[in-house]
Amino acid sequence: MEDNTTLSPGEINRDITITTTDVCMFLFALCLAAFITSANATTIVAIWRTPALRTLANIYVCSLACADFVVGAMCVLLALFLLPPLRDSWFDRSDGLCSFFYGMNVGMTAISASNMTLIALDRYLYIIRPYFYQRVINTCVISTFISVSWTLGLIIALMPQFIARPSSEVPLCNITRRLPTWYLFHMSASLYSFTVFADIIFYSFILRAAARQRKAIRVNVASQVQQGNEGVDGNFKGDSHNITKGTMKSIKFFLTVFGFFFCSLTPMAVVMAVDNYVDVYSGLYRVLNLIAVLNSGTNFIIYAVMNKQFRQAFLQTTLLARCGKSFLKADG
Repeated sequence: MEDNTTLSPGEINRDITITTTDVCMFLFALCLAAFITSANATTIVAIWRTPALRTLANIYVCSLACADFVVGAMCVLLALFLLPPLRDSWFDRSDGLCSFFYGMNVGMTAISASNMTLIALDRYLYIIRPYFYQRVINTCVISTFISVSWTLGLIIALMPQFIARPSSEVPLCNITRRLPTWYLFHMSASLYSFTVFADIIFYSFILRAAARQRKAIRVNVASQVQQGNEGVDGNFKGDSHNITKGTMKSIKFFLTVFGFFFCSLTPMAVVMAVDNYVDVYSGLYRVLNLIAVLNSGTNFIIYAVMNKQFRQAFLQTTLLARCGKSFLKADG
């Protein structure tokens, strides 16, 4: 990537030619915007309308869907950014729009990452410290955690409006040139690394505890079989089946959500950190940015594939929307 930060806006060589790749990425970003916003809106409505989905853990899921919805809306700006003439006339020359665009991306990522960690902590307490979870964790506590997460995320999102270098110093709307290193690397990248590390620790403890629990049940079943107590043996088998189907299914569900989040966001975070020291090709940036944004729509697919209640709720929500449109047409 050519470094033009020392040139004035009048001296910089701006290439505003639209290529086929630019058009394809523009259309792809618009499709992402439509899919992500509609998918996460469906998730929020499904949780709100379905009593079975109004669990404590799904409060975090709803918060995550809200952050993903904002990311989907920001895809419209991303699509415009991908067209060179608009990038030159709007983003490169507007300090406020450039700062808003990058700030919201970083802020929503921070909110999503913190919500992932809150989900991991919630599952850890629910499985490893069930009595503590029942006594302490409630809607008020979870709402407080989510409020703190969103407050910090919005502060991070608005900070570029005050700390970004103006276009008179940096002619291009380049995230690592406009925003200081302490904001992108020391604060944002460190926060992302911390949340990912915490998620891995929590899920490691959960998986180890679940494996020990399953092993203990198998030992008890074998012991009862040796003693010839077939009635107790049957009860233990039932308990083992319930634990595997309930606890492990919940773990796999949220672990899959975290896995997709990690695989989608980490390449972008690494490239952003490297770009503070070595110039990275701008095309690679844009591709990784689209992959990172794509994660905001994959959660909807994961919910539908891995959770029967979500799948049924999504279907009912879609059918209700169709019936509502049919009713309005008939009434008109």
